[in-house]
Amino acid sequence: MNTRLGPPRLVASAGQNGLADLDKADNFEATYLKPLKIFDSVIGTLVDVHPYAKMALGVLSCASKIVLTQAYRDEAVLSLLQKLGEVYGFMIEDKTLHQISSMRTILGQISQQTLECAHFIRDYSETKSFWERLKKNVLSETNDTIQRYSDVLDALMQNARDRTVRDIAIVVHRTDDELNLSGMAYAAGAGLDTRKRCLSGTRTDILSKVMGWINDSRDDVPRVLWLSGPAGTGKSAIAHTIASSFIGVGGLGSCYCFDRNADHRHDKVFSTIARDLADQNTEMRRALADAVQNANALKTTVDIVQQWQKLLMEPLRKLSESTVGPFVMVIDALDESGKAVKTRSDLLRILAGKLQDAAVPQITELPRNLRIIVTSRPLRDIEAAFAGVRHIERISMDDIPPATAEGDIHAYVSKKLEGLPDFGSREFEALAKKADGLFEWARLACEAVESPPAGFSPMDSFNNVVSRDPAKREHLLYDMYEFMLTEIMRQDKYANAEFQKTRLARFRSVMGQILGAAEPLPLEALNAMRSRFLDQNEHYKVEVVVEHMGSLLSGTTRSSTPIRPLHSSFRDFLTDKSYSGDFFIDVSEVQRDIALASLRVMQYDLSFNICDLKSSYYPNREDLELPERIQRYIPPHLSYSCRFWLAHVRKTDFDVELAQEVKLFFDHERLLFWLEALALIDALSGAVAALPLIVQWLMSHDEYKDVSSTAMDVQRFIQVFGSIILHSTPHLYVSALPFSPTDSAMSKFAAKFPNTLRLASGRNVKWPVVQNVLSGHTDSVNSVSFSPDGTRIVTGSDDMTVRLWDAATGQPVVSFSPNGARVVTGSNDHTIRLWDVATGQPVGEPLEGHSDSVRSASFSPDGTRIVTGSHDKTVRLWDVVTGQPVGGPMRGHTAPIHSVSFSPDGTRIASGSTDGTVRLWDAATRQAVGDALLGHTLSVTSVSFSPDGSHIATGSNDNTVRLWDVAMGQPVSEPLRGPRDLIRSVSLSLDGTCFATGFADGTVRVLDVATGQAVGDPFCGHSGWVCSISLSLHGTRIATRFVNDSIRLWDAVTGQPVGVPLEGHTDWIRSVSFSPGGTRIVTGADDTTVRLWNAVTGQPVCEPLLGHTAPVYSVSFSPDETHIATGSDDNTVRLWDATMGQPVSEPMRGHTASVLSVSFSPDSTRIVSGSADKTVRLWDVATGQPIGELLLGHTGPVNSVSFSHDGTRIASGSADDTVRLWDAVTGQPQGKPLRGHTGPVCSVSFSPDGTRIVSFSVDKTVRIWYATVEQPLQDHATKDHSAFSSHSSRIRHPTMATPTIKPNAMNDDFISFSSNSTHRLHNAAELVEGTSHDDHRSTSFSLGSDGWMVGPNHRLLFWVPPASREAFSYNPRTALVIFKGCVELDLSHMAHGTLAALPR
Repeated sequence: MNTRLGPPRLVASAGQNGLADLDKADNFEATYLKPLKIFDSVIGTLVDVHPYAKMALGVLSCASKIVLTQAYRDEAVLSLLQKLGEVYGFMIEDKTLHQISSMRTILGQISQQTLECAHFIRDYSETKSFWERLKKNVLSETNDTIQRYSDVLDALMQNARDRTVRDIAIVVHRTDDELNLSGMAYAAGAGLDTRKRCLSGTRTDILSKVMGWINDSRDDVPRVLWLSGPAGTGKSAIAHTIASSFIGVGGLGSCYCFDRNADHRHDKVFSTIARDLADQNTEMRRALADAVQNANALKTTVDIVQQWQKLLMEPLRKLSESTVGPFVMVIDALDESGKAVKTRSDLLRILAGKLQDAAVPQITELPRNLRIIVTSRPLRDIEAAFAGVRHIERISMDDIPPATAEGDIHAYVSKKLEGLPDFGSREFEALAKKADGLFEWARLACEAVESPPAGFSPMDSFNNVVSRDPAKREHLLYDMYEFMLTEIMRQDKYANAEFQKTRLARFRSVMGQILGAAEPLPLEALNAMRSRFLDQNEHYKVEVVVEHMGSLLSGTTRSSTPIRPLHSSFRDFLTDKSYSGDFFIDVSEVQRDIALASLRVMQYDLSFNICDLKSSYYPNREDLELPERIQRYIPPHLSYSCRFWLAHVRKTDFDVELAQEVKLFFDHERLLFWLEALALIDALSGAVAALPLIVQWLMSHDEYKDVSSTAMDVQRFIQVFGSIILHSTPHLYVSALPFSPTDSAMSKFAAKFPNTLRLASGRNVKWPVVQNVLSGHTDSVNSVSFSPDGTRIVTGSDDMTVRLWDAATGQPVVSFSPNGARVVTGSNDHTIRLWDVATGQPVGEPLEGHSDSVRSASFSPDGTRIVTGSHDKTVRLWDVVTGQPVGGPMRGHTAPIHSVSFSPDGTRIASGSTDGTVRLWDAATRQAVGDALLGHTLSVTSVSFSPDGSHIATGSNDNTVRLWDVAMGQPVSEPLRGPRDLIRSVSLSLDGTCFATGFADGTVRVLDVATGQAVGDPFCGHSGWVCSISLSLHGTRIATRFVNDSIRLWDAVTGQPVGVPLEGHTDWIRSVSFSPGGTRIVTGADDTTVRLWNAVTGQPVCEPLLGHTAPVYSVSFSPDETHIATGSDDNTVRLWDATMGQPVSEPMRGHTASVLSVSFSPDSTRIVSGSADKTVRLWDVATGQPIGELLLGHTGPVNSVSFSHDGTRIASGSADDTVRLWDAVTGQPQGKPLRGHTGPVCSVSFSPDGTRIVSFSVDKTVRIWYATVEQPLQDHATKDHSAFSSHSSRIRHPTMATPTIKPNAMNDDFISFSSNSTHRLHNAAELVEGTSHDDHRSTSFSLGSDGWMVGPNHRLLFWVPPASREAFSYNPRTALVIFKGCVELDLSHMAHGTLAALPR
């Protein structure tokens, strides 16, 4: 490594380039620029220059190069060029050159201001445009800015001449108003701390070495410098000195300090560094703003690999190296990054250049003028990561010669203790030798000497310090801590032993509270929590302990500053009993106190509408004063308690008293207040992960099962309603609570909030399997997959888009790369594409090589390769970095390939094909491994390796799942069979013990790998195929895709069962009918037969009735039970003797398409039939001939026909979504079609008195119509549950007629979502306030796809969860819709708008 004090190479090259540029300039410009050229030439010859001065000269050279290489210089800035010429002329005067090393501070200020002027000249055209947009006087603004620059430069040059440091503010000009970086994650308090700088005159050798490395511009200079050493050796002081010096002279840099007491700093490292650089450099700010412009998620991502790539590397690549000069990033105390080794694993891979994803830039690709300094203790994982890495230069503090370290410490203690009486060279030398190279020890020793305890002089303290003799050097710091604490806690000679015991107990309690906190808390918060400790004796101020510990703790003098150990070794000392002795802190002992205090804080401080939210109509973000109120009403101790009480409970041994407090919390309405506060401080997601901790804590304590159950219920509540509570927090009470299931523990709080909406019907009893519905694609969804960490879902669709979703909230945020940063997709255009997850943009060009549609694509485990399967019958392997195919295609399948997958170790590839075979391939040689795996009889639609790679699971259209032994190439057991329908997808759980399978009948089943048996019951909820399925990371959720284009999340534990079909027919049963007496059942099936069954025993009554030549779609008994009528796909109606089971006559022919429905007249003399030919026909039972003409009018197949009970009318329901009435005598239609259904009508029937018709539709509704009018019933103040039951598909005879209610006279303010008019919304005036008559009349009040019911002006009325949306059919213009589970709302007591914010 080059450490000589010669001139920076960057400066010399700048001068050479400057000469080339200058030769091209005209004489006028040369007059202005000549001093800059001479400056570059002169400083290239300087040798012995102080490192700090060298940094400043490098920045001045950078500034000159910016000006010299500027292609266009506006005449308006010539006066500034002239001033810069004066500055550079001054700098090359002999007198100035001789004094450069002694005028370092002034030189730094000059370089910083000069660089600002150079940037102004470079960016002047943009600045002019900015001023013009603001309608400012450009000439005036230019002159004013240049004058301010000139005044500062004149003052700085005068300071240099006078060799006086005066306080002069550097002028900085910014116009990047449109480059919005607000919201980007930034670690507050992690930056440069000038108080940690080395004392002037100390550490000069190592500082010179490091600064020489920074200024060395050779290509082979390592990009990273690792400064390692034991705790207390001064690593941080060196790092902060370098950062302060470099940034202080105008250099581009950032300092990021880890702190084990600061939570989640490891999540924000590169976003913070990027922000720092952007704040200092306009080009970097513009590049960073471009990076996040269309990728808001990047601003807050905790994925530091994405931060590294998107926020740092890619923006830095856009910067011109010649115009920014060298820049430095300092990462201090890497060993304190998080509470576990795994928290810094990604950061170590980045720094060591060992990232596995080839698409992410390595650190060796950094611009050559960028330097990274890392400090840490030499921990094992850091040593292992950095060992042998060529681009990392290591400097160990242990390699500093002892004499040099002692000299530096001598200079430090001399400065710190100067002026103390009787202290001189002897004492300073004694302390320096005693420190043994540990600057932290020296600091503590000086603190002890400067502030001796009462009754002792500084010399007494000095003698005590130097007389101590710890056994080993590494224990020297611990010995100092023991000494200082002993002095602080020194026993007064008049104090008794009990008093000293109390002092020690208070010390342990307070320090336990400080060290045991999940994040550092300020004095006020510590005191507030301590006042809630269970033991009254603990209700003292924290100050009584910490006010004397300023040399060991930060924040002891300011009530709002978090208190934490000044040095990490102090925590290590206190928590190591073998060294700390009486001062030992058992952090586990204080967890109970903090847990109880947190619960008590929430008990007393949480309240309804804690932050005074004004209305339920608006999102939180529209309340501009809300952030200020959150700070005021949710102070640090309450915020802390809400976020961390669960973690503290988990860290406590089981305790009955604490368990009772936890139970009380979950039983009390403050549980809801807690959720409210969490939403306001944006911490709901943390609760989802923390609530299971309570279950773990209460495990094996059966008496608290209800508490565990409630905790998991709250977790589900957040998962379903969390997104809308975060969006508009009042809807925790307005929407979420009312829609919680009746069996949910949350529902018990409904009585506490009576002024909310109420579900009059359709409320779920249990939590539904469906957690969320992801809507956004505009065409069929063909693929769905979880990210590796289970937090995201990616979907691919025929609408040619790939979408990313948050798995918890279902919000918009395929196969993921192993680190989750990439998605690969295959397309019908024969290509494969890589996509960046954060930005949604394609990465590189499409991968081309297949000659037909690409149906499956998957990453290798290391993310370097992609395997694809295509309709061209081949498997291909691709290099992720180059985008080129790896070798030729793998051939062997004889039909399209539907699924491909890598083994977990990346050595094998499995492929499944329409040819019914599974093949194994060697990923290295691309050759087939063994023969094809034979067993499936139809297309193999899915293949998946077990986690250990020993087995493959396959799913097929032959309705089976098979498990194969990879080594043997043989099936492991009999195929696992599902229902009589196609298996569309299969996925193995991560533990390899079970499969999740999706079938075309709309069910999902979980099957045990070992037994092949179903685990629990199938999950039901759709009427279409299950085409794709994937298990989440922990196997707790399943994502499924159905042919109705919806994506659903399923709870893997609570799926509901389906019924069992009758057995006897050999194909699907299409129609079932009871005999009027109820003793027999008749069925028709796709096997072309009709069967009669004993309704009691379920046994066949006779042989099948044979005669139809195609599936039988409809069967019906005659009212006198003598005949059976059947309709078939063979276009005929047949009549059968119900006793003998024989046909009565020839088939009745007349329809030209399938007969879908048949029904007898009440007197058994006629049959009515409906057909797919869109017609209705009447038939004479006696003759078998048609009666009259065809009944024409429907525009779609007629699915159902029925006679009225008096035989005078016929009702028909059709696929055209309508119901029609016909005169049974004339065959003429009666009135217009009855419209209202939104899907095909499947069944129609008259009420016994003939006044009403009930119809059932594919739209999942039952509607009741007057049989004499052309509209559905408009209002029912009371429902006739005797005639029609909303919970039954059968119609019963009424005991009395239902009174006819006149339709509602709809008025502008009538807002109802129920068949009962008394359930309407009262006090609707506020909802429609400020809107015109026409506006609120035109408001549809229909449910949005996002679940929100929105009133005029986008006011939020309520939100409906996904599981209730399909059953939500009401709006203010709908009167009566009946179907099982139909949702009806009672809004009669609902508080909304500002009323929702009032106390209950």
